[in-house]
Amino acid sequence: MSERTQNTEPKPKTQQEEKPKAHKGSRWSKPSWYWLPILMGLFQSTLIAATPTFMSITGLSTVEWSLLLSLPTLLFLFLSPQWGRWADRRGASYVIRYSALGLALSIVVLALVWWCGLSWSFAPWLWFVTIAVSRVLYGVSASGVMPVCQSLAIDASHQEQEFGNVKEDQSLKRLGFVSASLSIGRLCGPVVLILVASQIDWMLGFYSLITVPLVWGVMKYSRAMSSHLRLDKSTGMNTDKGAKPVAVKELWLFFALAFCVTLLVGYLQFVLGPLFLDWLVDADKATFMMSVTMTVVATTALLCQLLLVKRLNWRSPKVLLVLSLLLILATFSLGVTQSEVMVVALMVPIAMAIALITPIYSRFAMSLSQASKGQISGKLAVAHTAGYPLGSLFAGLSYGQFSLWWLPMLLIAIVIFGLCASVVWIATLHNKAAYAS
Repeated sequence: MSERTQNTEPKPKTQQEEKPKAHKGSRWSKPSWYWLPILMGLFQSTLIAATPTFMSITGLSTVEWSLLLSLPTLLFLFLSPQWGRWADRRGASYVIRYSALGLALSIVVLALVWWCGLSWSFAPWLWFVTIAVSRVLYGVSASGVMPVCQSLAIDASHQEQEFGNVKEDQSLKRLGFVSASLSIGRLCGPVVLILVASQIDWMLGFYSLITVPLVWGVMKYSRAMSSHLRLDKSTGMNTDKGAKPVAVKELWLFFALAFCVTLLVGYLQFVLGPLFLDWLVDADKATFMMSVTMTVVATTALLCQLLLVKRLNWRSPKVLLVLSLLLILATFSLGVTQSEVMVVALMVPIAMAIALITPIYSRFAMSLSQASKGQISGKLAVAHTAGYPLGSLFAGLSYGQFSLWWLPMLLIAIVIFGLCASVVWIATLHNKAAYAS
């Protein structure tokens, strides 16, 4: 064999040369699942806003309708961790198709129930039973939307870094987009009801039409990404060899923080209504001020999630201390003011602090274990779900019992600061290694 021939023999590939290229995929590999939290927020907020119409047409009592609205909350408490475990075992990009399909079916079932009830004049008990079926289906499927979407946000960020598409970690930005999607839905839900002139049949028909292309897009995305992940696993990538067991006490710290944050939000949501009514006396004026406050809070949270979250350095836990201090100062100022206009103004820093704290501690908690991020996200969702109703109950029991209505709220903010300080302390002990995955 000549020297020329020997020189032309193929050389073995090095590890650097064998580094796979980024998966281009089809246009269906784009994250269409961001629309699922929007649809969930739209649907639920519209049902809450349309409460008077639902009750007047169906003949259901206040207690019966409140049971129907709160029924999915109980399912969220039990099923969100299960969705997270399923996402960890089968892959979030695979599991998302079932959550999307169930959410769409729950909307279509409610639309069919509504049209059949109007056509055949359902009795109140039949309204209750048939609507309850759709609400159970909604609770089973929608309980997986947030944990699975948050898990997908982390997966997409790690995949981009793995293939070298981006240099910086984008997980916090993507988690902010997931939270922003839900906020957009909650903000736009009542607007949709106004646009359809409170016609429930038109509204449900509109939502049913939206679900068709959305579910189709999510199914296409799920197929494309699931096949891509199977290819990565066959080449030895996408494994979590360095995964370490997470200390239970560390996880409970984040669960307690999630619970206290939503406990504060639930307290505020309930207590401001009676407060405005006591100050303004007139119920219409109090309702108007409450509507303005909710709009300001939702807008502030949405802008923070879209514009500020992606600019935060989530690996610096001291950001949590600054935000929790802002929360303490704002809640204390809220307690000493006697003006409804100042209350609305002070809700801006409170909403901003909560909107920024939530994705940061969620990212910290989920980064403790790449292999169990879905389960952690599901348990965080349970803590969030439990905080809202208990905060409202706490406000209802405490308001009017003593003049310092703001004191429980301030105490909760102080507890949040203590939990954030504990997060900083743990990050220091770990030398930030546990949060750098």
